[in-house]
Amino acid sequence: MAALIATLSVAGALALAVPVPAAVGATAPWFGPNVLVNALPAYTGYQPSIAVDAARVVYLAYGGWGGSTTQADVFFTKSVDGGWTWSAPYRVNNDAGGAVQAEPSLFVDHNANIYLAWSDYRNGAADVYFSKSTDSGLSFSANVRVNDVTVNAQREPDLAVDAQGLIHVVWTDVRNAATTGPDIYYANSTDGGLSFNPSQRLNNDAVAAEQGEPAIAVAPDRSVYAVWTDPRNAARATDIYFSRSTTLGGTWTPNFILNDDATNRAQGAADIAVDSSGIVYVAWSDSRDANTGPDIYATRSSNGGATFAANVRVNDDTGAIYQGTPSLAVNAGRVHASWSDERTRGSTWRDIYSASSTDGLTWGANLRVNDDSIPFNLQDTSTIAVDAGGNVYAAWFDSRTSGQDVYAGTLDVVAPLANAGPDRAVDQDTNLLLDGSASRDNIGIASYSWDFGDGALGTGASATHAYPTPGTYTAILTVTDRSGNTGTSSLTVTVRDTMAPTARGAGDRTVDEGQPLYFDATASSDNVGVASYLWNFGDNTTSAQPAVTHVYTTPGSYSASLRVTDAEGNSQTVLFTVTVRAVSPKTGELLGMIQTLDWIVALLGVALAIVALLAFTVWRRKEKPRMALMQAPPMQREIPPPPPL
Repeated sequence: MAALIATLSVAGALALAVPVPAAVGATAPWFGPNVLVNALPAYTGYQPSIAVDAARVVYLAYGGWGGSTTQADVFFTKSVDGGWTWSAPYRVNNDAGGAVQAEPSLFVDHNANIYLAWSDYRNGAADVYFSKSTDSGLSFSANVRVNDVTVNAQREPDLAVDAQGLIHVVWTDVRNAATTGPDIYYANSTDGGLSFNPSQRLNNDAVAAEQGEPAIAVAPDRSVYAVWTDPRNAARATDIYFSRSTTLGGTWTPNFILNDDATNRAQGAADIAVDSSGIVYVAWSDSRDANTGPDIYATRSSNGGATFAANVRVNDDTGAIYQGTPSLAVNAGRVHASWSDERTRGSTWRDIYSASSTDGLTWGANLRVNDDSIPFNLQDTSTIAVDAGGNVYAAWFDSRTSGQDVYAGTLDVVAPLANAGPDRAVDQDTNLLLDGSASRDNIGIASYSWDFGDGALGTGASATHAYPTPGTYTAILTVTDRSGNTGTSSLTVTVRDTMAPTARGAGDRTVDEGQPLYFDATASSDNVGVASYLWNFGDNTTSAQPAVTHVYTTPGSYSASLRVTDAEGNSQTVLFTVTVRAVSPKTGELLGMIQTLDWIVALLGVALAIVALLAFTVWRRKEKPRMALMQAPPMQREIPPPPPL
């Protein structure tokens, strides 16, 4: 408790700045916006423990200040929306108040039963207490003491439950303070937590070494594994020790060291997890490398804890930077770790980082979990859980707001499924409502963006847009979740042409009867294109040509029209009047004479051309002999005889 109080005091002094959201990484997915978890009646929050069930309901227990009456209590809350919102805190410890409760450890089984153990000072010295909920956290059972001896202190509990409901708890126990303590003790419950069997010591050394920081996990075959920090080898500082039980916790194997260094550097704060295949993963804080440590190291066992692989470094920073208090979780084929990290100490001091691995031997790039950028802010004691879909949930102590809070963040690894709706048809310049509200995400959609396909953009689950130009467009909806994953969906929008063409070329006019009149509509226009023309001359005749000549044979006033139509059937009709003047008889005779003279002139022209052609032919015939004589050599030329007298 002294360490806890010191941590909270430092955090309260440092967390006075206003939080400023930090930029997330460039590559999705990342941890989404952090959420403050604790709320009244929990005035503060610290030491969180997290779990998630098969339905992706997230459960969280934490220590917090419950007010002057109950003081430091253990609270429970849950989230049914992937860690975005949390239920009102439920006080689990049922004492009258005034005692300190802290260090909760939470477990949720496949039936969503909730198991909780914590350290409890209601009897003066610390004991380990237990409670259980079978109604999703609406209520908890009467508190039960786990340890069977109340002398000295028992604290730092961790628990796990196997597939048959057998409850396993380990803790640090000072009952043997005069001889070997503090030690690591264990007890189990075979009646669902109504009572616990006698406690038994796990560490098998005979010296007065201070063992602590235990963690426990259960395999699918019901084997039980425990790890802890152990200084029994004084020349090596502290090591990570391991033991297992294949008899449901009845007997335990001899202890052995997991860290494979040969230095006198400290290792501590180990956590352990087992996957569905029975592979055991362990991670801890390790100071073996003075140039980089303390670091996070990990190992695994694929043979039930008989042997472990070579240790590997998890954090990917360089330099002598503090990393500590790791948490492990495994599901969906990946093991995930989170820890406290001071690599950005110059700007944000201590943050929460995470990494994942498919085999526990090679770890991916480290990812920052907290999103604040407050100088000298403290994040610590993270806890992590993974659901069956691979989504990661983290919670941690955070000093950004009140100085003593629990924050949570979610790494959503599943992309959302966008749904832009069915194909649509709309008139041009008419508002069209596009609805993407049928889009879905396993945790929640953070934003919607629309590309309407004509250069315009929109936002929101639904968006309204008017297309000014007819045509066929592909509208694209992009949905983004809080971890930066995106999904897209498209639909085809057919924009109907509703704009009528403009008819040009009509207009009132006057013409004499029988005189040709030219009509030209080629100057007509349309936003897409004119498809057809129709002239109605008003004398029971029409034409579909854009330009045409028409002769009115009868004087009078004619109501004519021009109709221009586009491909969508939009049309414009323009009416106009044609006045046809009557021609007088003398004028008609004159016109007839003029026409006759035109024919005569034309015939005379033809006759003159024929006469000229004949004359030329005769001349050529006369000239041909003379030309032949002139072209012959001089000695061969014959002088024709003179004409007869």
